[in-house]
Amino acid sequence: MMVLAQRLRLDIVAAYAARLALTLVSVVMRPLPRRDKVTLLTRQSNRAPSDFVMLRDAIVRLDSSIEVVVISRMVPPGIVRKFAYAAHLLVEMYHAATSRVLVVDGYSIIASATRHAPGLKIVQMWHALGALKKFGLSIVGQRGGRDPRLAKAMRMHEGYDLVISSAERCRAPFAEAFGVDVSKVAVAPLPRVDRLRDPAHRAKVRKRFDYLYPDLIGKKVALFAPTFRTEGRMATVDPLELTQAMADAGYATITKLHPLVPAPTTDGVRTAPGISTQDLLLIADVFITDYSSAVFEAAVAEVPSYLIAPDLDEYAQRRDFYLKFPDDLGLPMASTPAELAEMVRAGAADAVAMAALRDSFIASPGSVTETAAEHLARTVMVEDERSREDHDD
Repeated sequence: MMVLAQRLRLDIVAAYAARLALTLVSVVMRPLPRRDKVTLLTRQSNRAPSDFVMLRDAIVRLDSSIEVVVISRMVPPGIVRKFAYAAHLLVEMYHAATSRVLVVDGYSIIASATRHAPGLKIVQMWHALGALKKFGLSIVGQRGGRDPRLAKAMRMHEGYDLVISSAERCRAPFAEAFGVDVSKVAVAPLPRVDRLRDPAHRAKVRKRFDYLYPDLIGKKVALFAPTFRTEGRMATVDPLELTQAMADAGYATITKLHPLVPAPTTDGVRTAPGISTQDLLLIADVFITDYSSAVFEAAVAEVPSYLIAPDLDEYAQRRDFYLKFPDDLGLPMASTPAELAEMVRAGAADAVAMAALRDSFIASPGSVTETAAEHLARTVMVEDERSREDHDD
């Protein structure tokens, strides 16, 4: 039976079945009238991402007559819970069928696997800044990427009318990752940039951090956030070893893993539950990562940053990058925690290099008075107006 299942690749069979079912539902929903509505859809978490909240508020400020719906629902584990999730997809399909704009921040079966009636603009607003390690269609069929047959069955990243990137140099990588012409890739940094630059939000985070962790008041803090690794792989840097090495350099280390990875429970490793990686960047004195795109957020927050990549050769073969790593980042890189601690102790991170990294990968808003959220909202809604005119013609 196991051999038969492997030959049939039941996940691929299930993918085609899901597509067929959703297609039938979409046909039934086609007569539903579209409204002046924007639907923001994510399966990255069960809570509305800050980017979606800020984008929603910016859209409403631009035009209060537009209805904005935010739907946040992760795909749950287990067969029974997946059946419940399948029922939830009907809700998502209803909102897509009655919206003029659908914004997603990753792959969405609703956006890509089904055919939609005319009048819907589908926008891909990827959930990370910059363009560092390859993802999406760039690595289909490669180690760390999706099986080509499954990608085809799920129509992976098909159907986008507009793709958002954070800078001009990110347009070509995003066009490749999402299978669109580069002309469909617009430059508009994610709204999180506003929070990373906001002194009032920084002060609020500092107050909350000091309340939760009074023992760290007055101490230098290093934030370690390694990249998410597929196939159950763990970071090759031991958080405890890094914590001990950084303690010798005079820093208390906080380790924040990807939300999909369980937090480490090792004694001596701090994880600061209840505070996000983005917010921790606002109180950190040093940021450390291997290959995480959070390094671009650190650049916006003006946090001196360091790389530690003991498995660079192996990782590059499995995943690869959109740039020359680490040269194009201009950041100091170590191979061991002890080497990294020495670099931090010597202050090897260059403020000029951090500013250059920020300016290269994070574009500024259209005007000095416009926030990133407003610029993104305007970009999305201008495209929607054009699509409405084309549809009316």
